[in-house]
Amino acid sequence: MLVSVLGCGSDSGDGNATDTSTTEPAPSESGSPGSDTSTGAGGHFVVGESVEPGQAVIVSASNVDGETAERASALVDKKSVESFVSATDARLAADVRTAIEEVQVPDDSTLFGAVVSVGCHTPTGITWSTTFEGIEVAPVLPKSKVQCLVPVTSVALFLVPN
Repeated sequence: MLVSVLGCGSDSGDGNATDTSTTEPAPSESGSPGSDTSTGAGGHFVVGESVEPGQAVIVSASNVDGETAERASALVDKKSVESFVSATDARLAADVRTAIEEVQVPDDSTLFGAVVSVGCHTPTGITWSTTFEGIEVAPVLPKSKVQCLVPVTSVALFLVPN
């Protein structure tokens, strides 16, 4: 299974902990990705166990470096994959490479990847849109007031129709 959640808070329900993270705005807080420059294509993908049309995979690791990216990277060949994972921690990069190798990309689609979240929660989905600058992506995060002990870096892999 490619989805892993490690190292953040607890679900005790006591209401005392709060999420102090500012690195993972929900789409409703930041607006739709590319709302001013959209070319019309876009959608919402739920997180699943495999990358397939309409479904994304989230590969996560705790306590690794990473910065979120507004735009996704096309992962079309070995060079683009290596360029994409080179900015992440070696542990996360290895897991992302493995996940990419398992993807069967249909002829009418392109595989994309992006670091979508660094914080307390692993996304439950992603939203994406095609803009003049490329594919913009944002995480859909669960609502929670859990305090983060160790941040989780989450990479989304998803297919976009050509």
